[in-house]
Amino acid sequence: MLVHKKYSHLAIYLRISQEKKHENEETLKNHRDILTTYAESIACKYDIFGEVISGGKSELDERKQLHQLLHKIEKYDAILCFELSRLSRNGLISQTVKQYCMDYDKPILTPYYEYDLSNNENDRLMFDVGSIFASHEHSIIGKRSKQNKLAMARAGLHVSGTVPFGYKRNKETRRLEIDEEEAQAVRYMYELYEKRLGSYKIRDILNREGYKTRQNSLFSIPTIKRILKNPVYKGTIVFNDRKRKKKDGKFIYENIETITVDKAHPWIIHPDQWERVNKEQVEKAKKTLIVREKAARKTGVTMLKDLIYCGVCGRKMAIRKDNKSATGYTIKKCEYILKNGERCNNGGIKLECVEWEVKQELTQYKQSLPQVISFLQKKSLTNLEEQRKTRLAHIEKQLTDNRQQQQRLLDLALHGLFSDQEIIKKKQALKAIEQHLQSEKLTMLDYMPFSDDTNELLQGTIDLVDKIDYFSCEKGNEALKHFISKIYYTRIMPDDLLKKSTQSKERRYYPFCVEIEYKA
Repeated sequence: MLVHKKYSHLAIYLRISQEKKHENEETLKNHRDILTTYAESIACKYDIFGEVISGGKSELDERKQLHQLLHKIEKYDAILCFELSRLSRNGLISQTVKQYCMDYDKPILTPYYEYDLSNNENDRLMFDVGSIFASHEHSIIGKRSKQNKLAMARAGLHVSGTVPFGYKRNKETRRLEIDEEEAQAVRYMYELYEKRLGSYKIRDILNREGYKTRQNSLFSIPTIKRILKNPVYKGTIVFNDRKRKKKDGKFIYENIETITVDKAHPWIIHPDQWERVNKEQVEKAKKTLIVREKAARKTGVTMLKDLIYCGVCGRKMAIRKDNKSATGYTIKKCEYILKNGERCNNGGIKLECVEWEVKQELTQYKQSLPQVISFLQKKSLTNLEEQRKTRLAHIEKQLTDNRQQQQRLLDLALHGLFSDQEIIKKKQALKAIEQHLQSEKLTMLDYMPFSDDTNELLQGTIDLVDKIDYFSCEKGNEALKHFISKIYYTRIMPDDLLKKSTQSKERRYYPFCVEIEYKA
């Protein structure tokens, strides 16, 4: 391709579809080689932005690499891609890219054509036509793909991308076959559940006995629950035909049709056993709904609601109503699994103890705020003084220019180049400008206030801390969230102490620490 402009720095954009990730990795490499070779042939340095994502995505935020490229577009002389469809197969995003290129005067290059979108009407038309065809092609491909999946599902073939744990996919028949090594763990889960063990216990037993997921990692609660509910393990294929649409500002998937095919492949769990386990799960869920903690609107909101985080693993900690007290609450011990497979050992405590400690910390924090305000005032005053001096110098220069123009006006009047009426009119205009500049000069000489929003925010924080004891729990919680991001709570008790009774004073009064993360 003949390049009409001289370029020195290009942004190379590469994309392959998520649906064809494994099939088209070689294609991505070929595109990369072609584009880098082309950039080098025209003596350009380049940065590469590559991603594996569907070209039909309608939200630019989902296209992280393309979004980053557009954010940095001023750094580059042009965008280089293999073809227009690689930028996007979505009309909205294509037009967004086009607008960026027009606004910043950045052409789009392919190895075969140069689109000068800012300066050439024909190139803009060519771009629009190419984008329309790419969008239409994406729609046709999507429709054919869905019809193919529906036909496969009705035939009892495995359709979804990820093969369920415990199975492998036969490439020739496209049906699921049992992976005996993984299937042992699946059978064990169902056996343990029928022994009245919950998901937490099952997870702990599997991890303790050395069972691993397909990714060679530890089992988690969601994985256990998903396997216990999935009908694929009784030999049934379930495929949901869904439609993507926007509701309340967010994209959702609306189920149009559910295709269910029994005896589609060999079962790992006998259908009768699967039905028993899932019936028991439903019954257990119903009982839990009856005895579970009531909603916050009925039991009340605590002062530290949604603010307590584990100081060991960083997860949010649960606050529960204390059944032994009419009004008290407790922070439950942390039960998350750490990366090393061990359970987090951060212990629980009565909430009132942590609330008291938080109030002490807030008192100390409040005492430090006046110093912060004073520092910011001095810093702001310094900045304002510099700005004031710069503005005054600029006004003085404008006044000098104005006086010189008035003097030149008198010289022109003496030479008879303007009529008396014209001289009077021009002089009045210059005098009005001079008066405005003099007024602005006086304003700047008297202007020295401190009106930083940060000062108001910090002063407001001091007022909130002073009143926190007089607020209701709901209002106190709302007030704390204005300036607190997280409260990290840590209480690690030694093993020998954990063996003692919860009534033991040594255990009950074992120390804890609180660290507050304030909002910037």
